[in-house]
Amino acid sequence: MTGADKDTLPFLMASLKEVQDTVRAYDTKAQIVGVGYIFAIKIIIELGSRIANVPDMGLVTITLAWIVFIFPIVLFGAVLYPTRKALPRLGEQGSHAHRTFYVEPERIDDVDAYLAAVEAGDPKKEIAYEIVKTAGLREIKRRRFLRALWAAATSFVVMFLGQLLRAEDLLPI
Repeated sequence: MTGADKDTLPFLMASLKEVQDTVRAYDTKAQIVGVGYIFAIKIIIELGSRIANVPDMGLVTITLAWIVFIFPIVLFGAVLYPTRKALPRLGEQGSHAHRTFYVEPERIDDVDAYLAAVEAGDPKKEIAYEIVKTAGLREIKRRRFLRALWAAATSFVVMFLGQLLRAEDLLPI
């Protein structure tokens, strides 16, 4: 192992760990914020039910309510489930890593084939491949999380405006 390899491999492993930790952090954030959102909706609906002027809910109102209030929950759930297989392939067919860091069972399904792939591979290339692949996953999770936050914020604004419009004593009429 050359001097450059001694410095490069720990750097690459640290980078991979950071990317993996960030991906897991988005999962945790989505779970916590999603549950918090559900509890907040319950509290807001409870407060809204105390306003006397409650309109009858028709099919359109119920449908819109589900879209506005349930859709953010679906978006928080979507943060948890992008897969590595959904990410685009990296590099041309013969030029990328052997993908031995995270083994895909449909590609390598026995120990001898795996060991042969490890022997044929370059550890730096394998780790770099995983860093780039996982960084793509991290970006998907980040965008989905932000989309879910915006949807939740929009639903809170809609709930506030709806309750404000129903509160007769607050209207300057």
